[in-house]
Amino acid sequence: MNRILFIGPVGTDAGGWFIGPDGKIHRIPGWEPEQLRDVSHTLRGLRELTQVKTAGVAERVVAAVLDTVKKQLAGQLKEGDVLVLG
Repeated sequence: MNRILFIGPVGTDAGGWFIGPDGKIHRIPGWEPEQLRDVSHTLRGLRELTQVKTAGVAERVVAAVLDTVKKQLAGQLKEGDVLVLG
């Protein structure tokens, strides 16, 4: 069973919950406010960069930013999770 995590606009550092494969409710830890702000801005920038139509620009920039995003989210996401950006 995959978890679905929702990241909304900056302004909340609350964690969340998910129902695990064991049928029990599990807590997802909250974010540090600075970390949440950085992740939110990086994801917003990544979303905008994917819209650049100049050949090769989006691909190169997204490749560079994607590593940063992966590192920022590593502590919150597990393999198989689905991330929904608000």
